[in-house]
Amino acid sequence: MAVTGIEWHWFTAWGNGYYTVDVNIPPATLGAQTALAGQSGGGTNYTGIKHYRRRLGNGSDQDIDFGEWGNWPPVIFDHISSVTFAIATGSDQQAWLVARMDYWG
Repeated sequence: MAVTGIEWHWFTAWGNGYYTVDVNIPPATLGAQTALAGQSGGGTNYTGIKHYRRRLGNGSDQDIDFGEWGNWPPVIFDHISSVTFAIATGSDQQAWLVARMDYWG
């Protein structure tokens, strides 16, 4: 298998809470990764993959949800139809997320 395509995504969030971006795709085998690209304000900011939909061999989807921010992995590799990138920020904080999706064929 080889990488057949690469996509980049980014977004920013401000304030106290979780902020997410869903990327829906035709079912594909891919590796997705995310990183904290920057932050402002004191305290902890966190990025990760909050959720994805695994495409099963029978054509149905299985939801994989990682729950609270401390459980969000920075990387997944699977056959998917959707991935949810997320930022967790505290009060008066701003964070920037960068994400990469490598398609394998």
